[in-house]
Amino acid sequence: MLILKKIVIIVVVLVVALAAIGMLLPRNVHVERAVTIDATASTVYALLDGYRMFNKWSPWAALDPDAKYTITGPASGIGAKMSWVGDPKKVGSGSQEIIDIKRNEMVKTHLDFGDQGVATATFSLTPEGMGTKVTWGLDSDMGKGPIGRYFGLFMDKMIGSDYEKGLASLKTLAEGLPKADFGDLAVLPGAVESVWVAYTSAETSKDTNEIAKAIGASYQKVLAFMNKNNLKQIGPPITINTKWDDTGYGFDAALPIEHAPDKPVPADSPVQVKQTYAGPVLKTVVKGPYTGMPAAYTKLNAYMAAKGYESAGPPWDAYVSDPMNTPAAELTTNIYQPVK
Repeated sequence: MLILKKIVIIVVVLVVALAAIGMLLPRNVHVERAVTIDATASTVYALLDGYRMFNKWSPWAALDPDAKYTITGPASGIGAKMSWVGDPKKVGSGSQEIIDIKRNEMVKTHLDFGDQGVATATFSLTPEGMGTKVTWGLDSDMGKGPIGRYFGLFMDKMIGSDYEKGLASLKTLAEGLPKADFGDLAVLPGAVESVWVAYTSAETSKDTNEIAKAIGASYQKVLAFMNKNNLKQIGPPITINTKWDDTGYGFDAALPIEHAPDKPVPADSPVQVKQTYAGPVLKTVVKGPYTGMPAAYTKLNAYMAAKGYESAGPPWDAYVSDPMNTPAAELTTNIYQPVK
């Protein structure tokens, strides 16, 4: 009995000692890893600001292919959220939501793992040579008790390897995307409704002056058709861009109208009518002369690739300003890109 009593005392002392030591361990744990990516900050930020591309580089996506993911809230920015339900032994269930952003510099998310607790993850982007250094950090409160704090001693080893794997995948993904820097491009996701337009199709070279002449001549044809058929214009002129390659530029010069003509348009008429695309779009605004349009499209295409958008049809330009009475530097043109 004396030996048993001594054993019990020793066990109690050890438990008390371990508990006391545990209470001296840090309550808050920080884990971080970093990688330098040969890509613009705007490209990396686009990949991190939202969840359309998350499983393209996530270190956990392949662990449970049968896990179900749900994306809610805005496509990007504060409130963008992804929830998942998976095998408890693999990825479990939880959610992450963007709670703070700094454009092209930082994305902070709130992680909720249910019974396993919550944490905060932060992606920090800083210039590094010609590329971008990405630091992925995790901050977690291990709780008031000693058990959680002991568990915190292993967080760096457990989470760090996953972060290293994820950053390596992020690097590969980002470096394979278009190199255009779209950091100054403001893109607004939205949707448009279909409208009737009178239009004529044309092609020209990619020379700016030739394009202007071809568009002007095309609108004269459309206006003559509208006058003949008593059609009223109800919106700014648009060009639906059907081709842009080494052989030149193809477009439909179109004017929105209230309704289709009362009589069918002959098949051989150079001007036809149709209803435009209806559905999700990305919109960006170009300020200044039309010579800036190709660069805007290059940036928009790079943005789409980084955000995981696919084209759902030809884009179009809406000429908000009248070039006949607006200085070139003050022109406003809206670009609409159908997406899916």
